[in-house]
Amino acid sequence: MSQRITSTVNSLVSKLSRRNALLWLGGAGLGTTFIAGTQTEVNAQEKKDVELVNPPTLYNAPQNGYSHIAVTPAKAKTVYISGQFGSDLQGNVISDDYEEQLVRAFQNLRFALQAVGARPEDVAKTTVLIVNHTQDKLIPLGREIANLWGNKPPANTLIPVPRLALDRMLFEIDAYAVIPEKPNKGMFST
Repeated sequence: MSQRITSTVNSLVSKLSRRNALLWLGGAGLGTTFIAGTQTEVNAQEKKDVELVNPPTLYNAPQNGYSHIAVTPAKAKTVYISGQFGSDLQGNVISDDYEEQLVRAFQNLRFALQAVGARPEDVAKTTVLIVNHTQDKLIPLGREIANLWGNKPPANTLIPVPRLALDRMLFEIDAYAVIPEKPNKGMFST
């Protein structure tokens, strides 16, 4: 019996890519992990944009302004955007008001995305740092997230901090964006 199982496993593994075979062999559940391993490769081949995943086995994260998982396409350029804050063109903090800094930081994030040819939907992950965080600060944050991403926000981690790089900074957001590779149409395509 065990020789028949080993033969079947070897047959299946030989039909998978090395990465999926390792995922499958390393998993705990034979059927479930096999499906997840092969599905990942299918998604990577078919999808050209960042895929946001919010499994039904986890709570509804988009209602709180983020997604649980972001899967990037196989052929894409990765862009790392440093923490943007409420600054003017000279790098000065524009205000001592949290909400004004937040709005400007999101505006600066938009400028950074545009500078590299990325769209908001190309953002896979953000990290938000808030000085002296309270739940009241989530309301304007949620509004800015909805303004930029609608109901499809990227994966996110919010970290409350005692201070940031400059004395008056109250908010900072960095981003990881993935710009899908444009297909080469060739010289005779329309």
